[in-house]
Amino acid sequence: MSHQTKTLNEPAHEAGDSNRDETATVLLFVGRWHGVTRDQEQALKDVLAEAGGGKLVFVITACEQSRTKRHPLTLEERREVVEGLALKLERPYEIHGVSDISDSTVWVEHMKAVVKDESAGATILDPETTVLVSSNPDVLGLFGKHGFKSHIPSPDGTMPADLHAAIRTGSDWKDIASDATIALFEKCDLVKVIHDLFEDVLLTDDGELSHGRDFKVYSAGMDASLSVKIEDICTHIRPGRIVDKGCGTGSLLIHLSTLFPESEIVGMDLSSELLRTSEGQFFPNHNVSIVRGNIIHQRFRTGTVSTIILSSVMHEVYSYNGYDREQVRLALANSRKELELGGRVIIRDGIKPKFQGKVWMRCDEESEARFRKFAREFKNKSDAPGVEFAERKIGDVTWFYLDMHGANEFLSKKDYLANWDMEVNEEFGVFTLDEWQTEFEKQGYRMRECRSYLNPWIADNRYSNHVWLHADDGGKPGEVLPYPDTTAIIVAEAV
Repeated sequence: MSHQTKTLNEPAHEAGDSNRDETATVLLFVGRWHGVTRDQEQALKDVLAEAGGGKLVFVITACEQSRTKRHPLTLEERREVVEGLALKLERPYEIHGVSDISDSTVWVEHMKAVVKDESAGATILDPETTVLVSSNPDVLGLFGKHGFKSHIPSPDGTMPADLHAAIRTGSDWKDIASDATIALFEKCDLVKVIHDLFEDVLLTDDGELSHGRDFKVYSAGMDASLSVKIEDICTHIRPGRIVDKGCGTGSLLIHLSTLFPESEIVGMDLSSELLRTSEGQFFPNHNVSIVRGNIIHQRFRTGTVSTIILSSVMHEVYSYNGYDREQVRLALANSRKELELGGRVIIRDGIKPKFQGKVWMRCDEESEARFRKFAREFKNKSDAPGVEFAERKIGDVTWFYLDMHGANEFLSKKDYLANWDMEVNEEFGVFTLDEWQTEFEKQGYRMRECRSYLNPWIADNRYSNHVWLHADDGGKPGEVLPYPDTTAIIVAEAV
Protein backbone atom coordinates (compact mmCIF):
# COMPACT_ATOMS: atom_id res chain seq x y z
CA MET A 1 0.00 0.00 0.00
CA SER A 2 1.16 3.52 -0.71
CA HIS A 3 -1.20 5.16 1.75
CA GLN A 4 -0.42 6.19 5.28
CA THR A 5 -2.57 7.99 7.88
CA LYS A 6 -1.57 9.47 11.23
CA THR A 7 -3.61 11.51 13.72
CA LEU A 8 -2.06 14.15 15.93
CA ASN A 9 -3.53 16.77 18.21
CA GLU A 10 -4.56 19.65 16.01
CA PRO A 11 -3.64 23.12 17.34
CA ALA A 12 -6.50 25.50 17.98
CA HIS A 13 -7.12 28.46 15.68
CA GLU A 14 -6.19 31.90 16.89
CA ALA A 15 -9.23 34.11 17.25
CA GLY A 16 -9.72 36.82 14.70
CA ASP A 17 -7.33 35.45 12.07
CA SER A 18 -9.00 36.72 8.90
CA ASN A 19 -6.54 34.97 6.60
CA ARG A 20 -7.70 31.50 7.57
CA ASP A 21 -9.96 29.52 5.26
CA GLU A 22 -12.55 28.19 7.70
CA THR A 23 -14.19 25.97 5.04
CA ALA A 24 -11.04 23.97 4.32
CA THR A 25 -10.88 20.51 5.85
CA VAL A 26 -8.02 19.27 3.65
CA LEU A 27 -4.72 20.95 2.83
CA LEU A 28 -3.24 19.22 -0.20
CA PHE A 29 0.51 19.05 -0.81
CA VAL A 30 1.58 17.74 -4.23
CA GLY A 31 5.17 17.05 -5.22
CA ARG A 32 7.97 14.64 -6.01
CA TRP A 33 9.35 14.91 -2.45
CA HIS A 34 12.90 13.80 -3.17
CA GLY A 35 14.12 15.72 -0.14
CA VAL A 36 13.07 18.61 2.09
CA THR A 37 15.23 21.63 2.87
CA ARG A 38 15.17 23.83 5.96
CA ASP A 39 13.93 26.77 3.86
CA GLN A 40 11.18 24.64 2.33
CA GLU A 41 10.10 23.40 5.76
CA GLN A 42 9.87 26.96 7.09
CA ALA A 43 7.96 28.16 4.03
CA LEU A 44 5.34 25.43 4.55
CA LYS A 45 5.05 26.30 8.24
CA ASP A 46 4.49 29.94 7.30
CA VAL A 47 1.78 29.15 4.76
CA LEU A 48 -0.05 26.89 7.21
CA ALA A 49 -0.40 29.86 9.55
CA GLU A 50 -2.43 31.53 6.77
CA ALA A 51 -4.24 28.47 5.44
CA GLY A 52 -6.01 27.59 8.68
CA GLY A 53 -6.94 24.19 10.02
CA GLY A 54 -7.38 20.97 8.19
CA LYS A 55 -5.95 17.53 7.64
CA LEU A 56 -2.70 17.44 5.65
CA VAL A 57 -2.78 15.22 2.57
CA PHE A 58 0.61 14.67 0.94
CA VAL A 59 0.67 13.24 -2.57
CA ILE A 60 3.96 11.79 -3.80
CA THR A 61 3.81 12.02 -7.59
CA ALA A 62 5.46 9.56 -9.97
CA CYS A 63 5.54 7.03 -7.15
CA GLU A 64 6.53 4.26 -9.56
CA GLN A 65 9.74 6.06 -10.51
CA SER A 66 12.99 5.70 -8.57
CA ARG A 67 16.78 5.75 -8.95
CA THR A 68 16.74 8.18 -11.88
CA LYS A 69 18.22 11.68 -12.02
CA ARG A 70 14.75 13.20 -11.79
CA HIS A 71 13.52 10.72 -9.16
CA PRO A 72 16.58 9.49 -7.23
CA LEU A 73 14.65 8.26 -4.17
CA THR A 74 12.35 5.24 -3.90
CA LEU A 75 8.73 5.65 -2.85
CA GLU A 76 9.48 4.39 0.66
CA GLU A 77 12.37 6.83 1.02
CA ARG A 78 10.23 9.71 -0.20
CA ARG A 79 7.46 8.70 2.19
CA GLU A 80 9.94 8.85 5.05
CA VAL A 81 11.00 12.35 3.96
CA VAL A 82 7.36 13.46 3.92
CA GLU A 83 6.60 11.93 7.28
CA GLY A 84 9.54 13.79 8.82
CA LEU A 85 7.98 17.02 7.55
CA ALA A 86 4.44 16.07 8.53
CA LEU A 87 5.42 15.34 12.13
CA LYS A 88 6.90 18.82 12.46
CA LEU A 89 3.75 20.44 11.09
CA GLU A 90 1.76 18.86 13.93
CA ARG A 91 -1.47 18.12 12.09
CA PRO A 92 -3.39 14.95 11.23
CA TYR A 93 -1.95 13.75 7.94
CA GLU A 94 -2.12 11.19 5.15
CA ILE A 95 0.54 10.21 2.64
CA HIS A 96 -0.42 8.81 -0.76
CA GLY A 97 1.68 7.66 -3.68
CA VAL A 98 0.23 8.46 -7.10
CA SER A 99 1.65 7.19 -10.36
CA ASP A 100 1.89 9.68 -13.18
CA ILE A 101 -0.02 9.59 -16.44
CA SER A 102 0.85 11.21 -19.76
CA ASP A 103 -2.48 13.04 -20.22
CA SER A 104 -2.28 16.14 -18.04
CA THR A 105 -5.94 17.01 -18.75
CA VAL A 106 -7.10 14.14 -16.53
CA TRP A 107 -4.21 14.25 -14.07
CA VAL A 108 -6.23 15.96 -11.31
CA GLU A 109 -9.11 13.51 -11.65
CA HIS A 110 -6.62 10.65 -11.56
CA MET A 111 -5.12 11.99 -8.33
CA LYS A 112 -8.55 12.50 -6.75
CA ALA A 113 -9.53 8.92 -7.57
CA VAL A 114 -6.34 7.45 -6.12
CA VAL A 115 -6.65 9.42 -2.86
CA LYS A 116 -10.33 8.49 -2.49
CA ASP A 117 -9.62 4.82 -3.16
CA GLU A 118 -6.58 4.52 -0.88
CA SER A 119 -8.29 6.33 1.98
CA ALA A 120 -11.36 4.07 1.60
CA GLY A 121 -13.47 7.13 0.88
CA ALA A 122 -12.34 9.01 3.99
CA THR A 123 -10.61 11.76 2.00
CA ILE A 124 -12.35 13.47 -0.90
CA LEU A 125 -10.38 16.13 -2.79
CA ASP A 126 -13.15 18.60 -3.49
CA PRO A 127 -12.74 22.30 -4.41
CA GLU A 128 -15.20 23.27 -1.66
CA THR A 129 -13.21 21.66 1.15
CA THR A 130 -9.67 21.29 -0.21
CA VAL A 131 -6.97 23.94 -0.55
CA LEU A 132 -3.87 23.22 -2.61
CA VAL A 133 -0.49 24.20 -1.14
CA SER A 134 2.04 24.47 -3.97
CA SER A 135 4.39 26.89 -5.71
CA ASN A 136 4.60 24.88 -8.94
CA PRO A 137 2.92 26.92 -11.73
CA ASP A 138 1.82 23.84 -13.67
CA VAL A 139 0.27 22.15 -10.63
CA LEU A 140 -1.46 25.41 -9.66
CA GLY A 141 -2.79 25.79 -13.20
CA LEU A 142 -4.13 22.23 -13.45
CA PHE A 143 -5.91 22.39 -10.09
CA GLY A 144 -7.09 25.94 -10.75
CA LYS A 145 -8.95 24.73 -13.85
CA HIS A 146 -10.90 22.40 -11.55
CA GLY A 147 -11.87 25.24 -9.22
CA PHE A 148 -9.40 24.56 -6.40
CA LYS A 149 -8.20 27.45 -4.26
CA SER A 150 -4.53 27.57 -3.37
CA HIS A 151 -1.92 28.90 -0.99
CA ILE A 152 1.52 29.49 -2.48
CA PRO A 153 4.58 29.03 -0.25
CA SER A 154 7.48 31.38 -0.82
CA PRO A 155 9.65 30.10 -3.71
CA ASP A 156 12.70 31.82 -2.23
CA GLY A 157 15.41 29.86 -0.50
CA THR A 158 16.88 26.45 -1.17
CA MET A 159 14.89 23.61 -2.71
CA PRO A 160 15.54 19.86 -3.20
CA ALA A 161 17.33 20.57 -6.49
CA ASP A 162 19.80 22.73 -4.57
CA LEU A 163 20.21 19.97 -2.00
CA HIS A 164 21.13 17.44 -4.70
CA ALA A 165 23.43 19.93 -6.43
CA ALA A 166 25.27 20.44 -3.13
CA ILE A 167 25.73 16.68 -2.77
CA ARG A 168 27.01 16.31 -6.33
CA THR A 169 29.49 19.16 -5.99
CA GLY A 170 30.75 18.13 -2.55
CA SER A 171 29.30 21.16 -0.77
CA ASP A 172 27.95 20.97 2.77
CA TRP A 173 24.46 19.68 1.95
CA LYS A 174 23.59 19.28 5.63
CA ASP A 175 23.42 23.07 5.93
CA ILE A 176 20.53 22.94 3.46
CA ALA A 177 18.63 19.77 4.42
CA SER A 178 15.98 19.39 7.12
CA ASP A 179 16.76 17.15 10.09
CA ALA A 180 14.51 14.36 8.78
CA THR A 181 16.15 14.51 5.37
CA ILE A 182 19.64 14.33 6.90
CA ALA A 183 18.64 11.29 8.96
CA LEU A 184 17.18 9.48 5.94
CA PHE A 185 20.05 10.31 3.57
CA GLU A 186 22.59 9.03 6.10
CA LYS A 187 20.60 5.89 6.98
CA CYS A 188 20.07 4.87 3.33
CA ASP A 189 23.44 6.16 2.05
CA LEU A 190 21.59 8.38 -0.44
CA VAL A 191 24.61 10.64 -0.84
CA LYS A 192 26.36 7.81 -2.71
CA VAL A 193 23.18 7.03 -4.67
CA ILE A 194 22.95 10.60 -5.93
CA HIS A 195 26.67 10.72 -6.73
CA ASP A 196 26.37 7.52 -8.74
CA LEU A 197 23.31 8.74 -10.67
CA PHE A 198 25.06 11.92 -11.72
CA GLU A 199 28.58 10.59 -12.11
CA ASP A 200 28.62 11.33 -15.85
CA VAL A 201 27.94 15.03 -15.30
CA LEU A 202 30.79 17.30 -14.26
CA LEU A 203 29.23 20.28 -12.57
CA THR A 204 30.71 23.76 -12.59
CA ASP A 205 30.31 26.62 -10.16
CA ASP A 206 26.94 28.29 -10.12
CA GLY A 207 26.76 31.40 -12.24
CA GLU A 208 24.86 33.61 -14.62
CA LEU A 209 26.02 35.07 -17.91
CA SER A 210 25.46 38.59 -16.70
CA HIS A 211 24.01 40.63 -13.89
CA GLY A 212 20.66 42.34 -14.22
CA ARG A 213 19.02 40.01 -16.72
CA ASP A 214 15.22 40.17 -16.56
CA PHE A 215 14.52 36.44 -16.59
CA LYS A 216 10.75 36.85 -17.02
CA VAL A 217 11.22 38.88 -20.18
CA TYR A 218 14.07 36.70 -21.41
CA SER A 219 12.13 33.48 -20.80
CA ALA A 220 8.95 34.82 -22.40
CA GLY A 221 10.91 35.79 -25.50
CA MET A 222 12.55 32.40 -25.78
CA ASP A 223 9.28 30.53 -25.27
CA ALA A 224 7.42 32.69 -27.81
CA SER A 225 9.47 31.18 -30.63
CA LEU A 226 9.03 27.62 -29.38
CA SER A 227 6.76 26.33 -32.15
CA VAL A 228 9.21 27.44 -34.83
CA LYS A 229 12.09 25.99 -32.83
CA ILE A 230 10.35 22.62 -32.56
CA GLU A 231 9.75 22.56 -36.31
CA ASP A 232 13.38 23.44 -37.05
CA ILE A 233 14.94 21.00 -34.60
CA CYS A 234 12.83 17.94 -33.91
CA THR A 235 12.85 16.34 -37.37
CA HIS A 236 16.64 16.01 -37.10
CA ILE A 237 16.80 14.38 -33.66
CA ARG A 238 18.24 10.90 -33.31
CA PRO A 239 16.57 9.06 -30.38
CA GLY A 240 18.60 7.69 -27.49
CA ARG A 241 20.19 10.16 -25.06
CA ILE A 242 19.10 13.62 -26.18
CA VAL A 243 20.85 16.56 -24.52
CA ASP A 244 19.53 20.13 -24.78
CA LYS A 245 22.56 22.26 -23.92
CA GLY A 246 21.34 25.65 -22.79
CA CYS A 247 17.82 24.37 -22.05
CA GLY A 248 16.60 27.68 -20.60
CA THR A 249 13.09 27.38 -19.15
CA GLY A 250 12.82 23.71 -20.15
CA SER A 251 9.89 24.29 -22.53
CA LEU A 252 11.54 22.37 -25.35
CA LEU A 253 12.18 19.48 -22.95
CA ILE A 254 8.43 19.06 -22.47
CA HIS A 255 7.98 18.47 -26.18
CA LEU A 256 11.03 16.23 -26.40
CA SER A 257 9.62 14.13 -23.55
CA THR A 258 6.38 13.72 -25.49
CA LEU A 259 7.94 13.06 -28.90
CA PHE A 260 10.64 10.68 -27.63
CA PRO A 261 9.16 8.84 -24.62
CA GLU A 262 11.68 5.99 -24.88
CA SER A 263 14.70 8.33 -24.94
CA GLU A 264 16.63 9.83 -22.05
CA ILE A 265 16.14 13.60 -22.17
CA VAL A 266 18.70 15.81 -20.41
CA GLY A 267 18.38 19.57 -20.01
CA MET A 268 21.58 21.43 -19.19
CA ASP A 269 22.13 25.09 -18.37
CA LEU A 270 24.55 27.26 -16.40
CA SER A 271 21.96 29.69 -15.03
CA SER A 272 20.63 28.76 -11.58
CA GLU A 273 17.48 30.81 -12.23
CA LEU A 274 16.67 28.98 -15.45
CA LEU A 275 17.59 25.61 -13.94
CA ARG A 276 15.10 26.23 -11.15
CA THR A 277 12.41 27.02 -13.74
CA SER A 278 13.25 23.91 -15.77
CA GLU A 279 13.24 21.71 -12.69
CA GLY A 280 9.71 22.91 -11.86
CA GLN A 281 8.21 22.03 -15.25
CA PHE A 282 5.56 19.31 -15.57
CA PHE A 283 7.04 16.70 -17.91
CA PRO A 284 4.64 14.21 -19.53
CA ASN A 285 7.06 11.28 -19.16
CA HIS A 286 9.63 10.41 -16.53
CA ASN A 287 12.56 10.52 -18.90
CA VAL A 288 13.77 14.09 -18.21
CA SER A 289 16.58 15.17 -15.92
CA ILE A 290 18.00 18.66 -15.34
CA VAL A 291 21.70 19.29 -14.73
CA ARG A 292 23.99 22.28 -14.40
CA GLY A 293 26.92 22.54 -16.78
CA ASN A 294 29.00 24.67 -19.11
CA ILE A 295 28.36 24.09 -22.82
CA ILE A 296 32.04 24.43 -23.69
CA HIS A 297 33.28 21.48 -21.65
CA GLN A 298 32.70 17.76 -22.01
CA ARG A 299 29.86 16.74 -19.70
CA PHE A 300 29.06 13.16 -20.68
CA ARG A 301 31.14 10.07 -21.23
CA THR A 302 32.67 9.65 -24.66
CA GLY A 303 30.29 8.10 -27.18
CA THR A 304 27.17 8.11 -24.97
CA VAL A 305 24.96 10.83 -26.52
CA SER A 306 22.76 10.43 -29.60
CA THR A 307 21.73 14.08 -30.13
CA ILE A 308 23.03 17.41 -28.83
CA ILE A 309 20.82 20.46 -29.28
CA LEU A 310 22.46 23.90 -29.19
CA SER A 311 19.63 26.36 -29.63
CA SER A 312 20.45 30.09 -29.37
CA VAL A 313 23.52 29.38 -27.27
CA MET A 314 26.56 29.24 -29.56
CA HIS A 315 26.58 33.01 -29.96
CA GLU A 316 26.64 33.20 -26.14
CA VAL A 317 29.61 30.83 -25.96
CA TYR A 318 31.37 33.21 -28.32
CA SER A 319 30.21 36.50 -26.81
CA TYR A 320 30.76 35.70 -23.12
CA ASN A 321 34.22 34.30 -23.65
CA GLY A 322 35.89 37.38 -25.07
CA TYR A 323 34.43 37.01 -28.60
CA ASP A 324 36.75 34.08 -29.03
CA ARG A 325 35.98 31.64 -31.83
CA GLU A 326 38.31 29.12 -30.22
CA GLN A 327 35.74 28.63 -27.45
CA VAL A 328 33.12 27.77 -30.09
CA ARG A 329 35.54 25.30 -31.65
CA LEU A 330 36.19 23.77 -28.23
CA ALA A 331 32.46 23.34 -27.64
CA LEU A 332 32.14 21.55 -30.99
CA ALA A 333 35.15 19.34 -30.27
CA ASN A 334 33.85 18.27 -26.85
CA SER A 335 30.38 17.65 -28.25
CA ARG A 336 32.00 15.43 -30.89
CA LYS A 337 33.58 13.37 -28.09
CA GLU A 338 30.25 12.94 -26.36
CA LEU A 339 28.42 11.76 -29.47
CA GLU A 340 28.08 8.13 -30.44
CA LEU A 341 28.94 7.18 -34.01
CA GLY A 342 26.21 8.71 -36.17
CA GLY A 343 25.11 11.01 -33.34
CA ARG A 344 24.07 14.51 -34.27
CA VAL A 345 24.66 18.10 -33.27
CA ILE A 346 21.80 20.47 -34.09
CA ILE A 347 22.48 24.20 -33.99
CA ARG A 348 19.72 26.78 -34.27
CA ASP A 349 21.12 30.28 -33.87
CA GLY A 350 21.77 33.62 -35.52
CA ILE A 351 23.93 33.77 -38.62
CA LYS A 352 26.56 36.08 -40.06
CA PRO A 353 25.60 37.30 -43.57
CA LYS A 354 27.70 35.96 -46.41
CA PHE A 355 27.83 39.44 -47.96
CA GLN A 356 30.17 41.60 -45.90
CA GLY A 357 30.27 44.70 -48.09
CA LYS A 358 28.97 48.19 -47.34
CA VAL A 359 25.28 49.06 -47.28
CA TRP A 360 23.19 52.16 -46.81
CA MET A 361 20.63 52.06 -44.00
CA ARG A 362 17.79 54.41 -43.21
CA CYS A 363 15.46 54.16 -40.22
CA ASP A 364 12.27 55.55 -38.78
CA GLU A 365 12.79 58.13 -36.04
CA GLU A 366 12.71 55.69 -33.14
CA SER A 367 15.04 53.17 -34.81
CA GLU A 368 17.41 55.95 -35.81
CA ALA A 369 17.92 56.92 -32.16
CA ARG A 370 18.38 53.28 -31.21
CA PHE A 371 21.01 52.79 -33.90
CA ARG A 372 23.16 55.64 -32.61
CA LYS A 373 22.95 54.12 -29.12
CA PHE A 374 23.73 50.67 -30.52
CA ALA A 375 26.70 51.98 -32.51
CA ARG A 376 28.22 53.39 -29.32
CA GLU A 377 27.53 50.42 -27.06
CA PHE A 378 27.83 47.28 -29.21
CA LYS A 379 30.38 44.89 -27.67
CA ASN A 380 31.32 47.55 -25.14
CA LYS A 381 33.14 44.93 -23.07
CA SER A 382 35.47 44.10 -25.94
CA ASP A 383 38.80 45.64 -26.92
CA ALA A 384 37.15 47.31 -29.92
CA PRO A 385 33.62 48.33 -28.93
CA GLY A 386 31.09 50.04 -31.15
CA VAL A 387 30.27 49.97 -34.86
CA GLU A 388 32.01 52.12 -37.46
CA PHE A 389 29.61 54.09 -39.66
CA ALA A 390 29.27 57.31 -41.58
CA GLU A 391 26.17 59.47 -41.40
CA ARG A 392 24.95 61.48 -44.36
CA LYS A 393 21.93 63.65 -45.01
CA ILE A 394 20.50 63.29 -48.54
CA GLY A 395 17.52 65.57 -48.96
CA ASP A 396 15.37 65.10 -45.87
CA VAL A 397 16.60 61.56 -45.22
CA THR A 398 19.37 60.55 -42.82
CA TRP A 399 21.47 57.63 -44.07
CA PHE A 400 23.95 55.44 -42.23
CA TYR A 401 26.79 53.88 -44.23
CA LEU A 402 28.21 50.72 -42.63
CA ASP A 403 29.04 47.09 -43.34
CA MET A 404 26.31 44.47 -43.61
CA HIS A 405 27.51 42.63 -40.50
CA GLY A 406 27.01 45.74 -38.34
CA ALA A 407 23.59 46.36 -39.89
CA ASN A 408 22.57 42.77 -39.23
CA GLU A 409 23.68 42.93 -35.59
CA PHE A 410 21.65 46.11 -35.12
CA LEU A 411 18.55 44.60 -36.71
CA SER A 412 18.80 41.53 -34.49
CA LYS A 413 18.96 43.59 -31.27
CA LYS A 414 17.05 46.80 -31.77
CA ASP A 415 13.84 45.54 -30.12
CA TYR A 416 15.34 43.81 -27.08
CA LEU A 417 14.92 46.83 -24.83
CA ALA A 418 14.23 45.11 -21.49
CA ASN A 419 17.59 43.32 -21.59
CA TRP A 420 19.39 45.85 -23.76
CA ASP A 421 22.56 46.04 -21.65
CA MET A 422 23.02 42.31 -22.06
CA GLU A 423 21.84 41.88 -25.66
CA VAL A 424 24.04 44.69 -26.96
CA ASN A 425 27.10 42.74 -25.83
CA GLU A 426 26.09 39.60 -27.72
CA GLU A 427 27.29 39.13 -31.30
CA PHE A 428 24.81 36.86 -33.07
CA GLY A 429 26.79 36.35 -36.26
CA VAL A 430 29.65 34.09 -35.17
CA PHE A 431 30.21 32.40 -38.56
CA THR A 432 28.73 32.48 -42.04
CA LEU A 433 27.11 29.27 -43.28
CA ASP A 434 30.23 28.41 -45.30
CA GLU A 435 32.41 29.00 -42.24
CA TRP A 436 30.19 26.80 -40.07
CA GLN A 437 30.46 23.98 -42.57
CA THR A 438 34.25 24.29 -42.64
CA GLU A 439 34.44 24.27 -38.83
CA PHE A 440 32.32 21.14 -38.52
CA GLU A 441 34.22 19.25 -41.17
CA LYS A 442 37.53 20.06 -39.44
CA GLN A 443 36.13 18.54 -36.22
CA GLY A 444 35.25 15.20 -37.83
CA TYR A 445 31.59 15.79 -38.59
CA ARG A 446 29.62 15.18 -41.76
CA MET A 447 27.11 17.86 -42.69
CA ARG A 448 23.49 16.82 -43.02
CA GLU A 449 21.96 20.27 -43.34
CA CYS A 450 23.34 23.81 -43.41
CA ARG A 451 20.84 26.52 -44.29
CA SER A 452 19.48 29.84 -43.09
CA TYR A 453 16.23 31.75 -43.49
CA LEU A 454 14.57 35.05 -42.67
CA ASN A 455 11.93 34.61 -39.98
CA PRO A 456 8.82 36.08 -41.62
CA TRP A 457 7.29 37.26 -38.33
CA ILE A 458 10.45 39.18 -37.44
CA ALA A 459 10.64 40.65 -40.94
CA ASP A 460 7.00 41.78 -40.87
CA ASN A 461 6.82 43.00 -37.28
CA ARG A 462 10.29 44.28 -36.44
CA TYR A 463 12.10 45.14 -39.66
CA SER A 464 9.54 46.21 -42.25
CA ASN A 465 8.60 49.92 -42.16
CA HIS A 466 11.22 50.54 -39.48
CA VAL A 467 14.57 49.95 -41.16
CA TRP A 468 15.47 49.88 -44.87
CA LEU A 469 18.69 48.55 -46.40
CA HIS A 470 20.06 49.70 -49.75
CA ALA A 471 23.01 48.64 -51.86
CA ASP A 472 25.98 50.95 -52.33
CA ASP A 473 25.78 52.52 -55.78
CA GLY A 474 29.09 54.28 -56.26
CA GLY A 475 29.03 56.13 -52.95
CA LYS A 476 25.27 56.71 -52.78
CA PRO A 477 22.23 54.61 -51.86
CA GLY A 478 21.21 52.18 -54.59
CA GLU A 479 18.55 49.51 -54.91
CA VAL A 480 16.65 48.14 -51.94
CA LEU A 481 18.23 45.02 -50.45
CA PRO A 482 16.41 42.10 -48.83
CA TYR A 483 16.82 41.79 -45.10
CA PRO A 484 19.56 39.37 -44.00
CA ASP A 485 18.59 35.93 -42.72
CA THR A 486 17.79 35.72 -39.02
CA THR A 487 18.17 32.02 -38.31
CA ALA A 488 20.57 29.21 -39.19
CA ILE A 489 19.78 25.50 -38.98
CA ILE A 490 22.94 23.41 -38.93
CA VAL A 491 22.87 19.64 -38.51
CA ALA A 492 26.09 17.63 -38.41
CA GLU A 493 26.75 13.95 -37.81
CA ALA A 494 29.66 12.33 -35.98
CA VAL A 495 31.59 10.01 -38.34
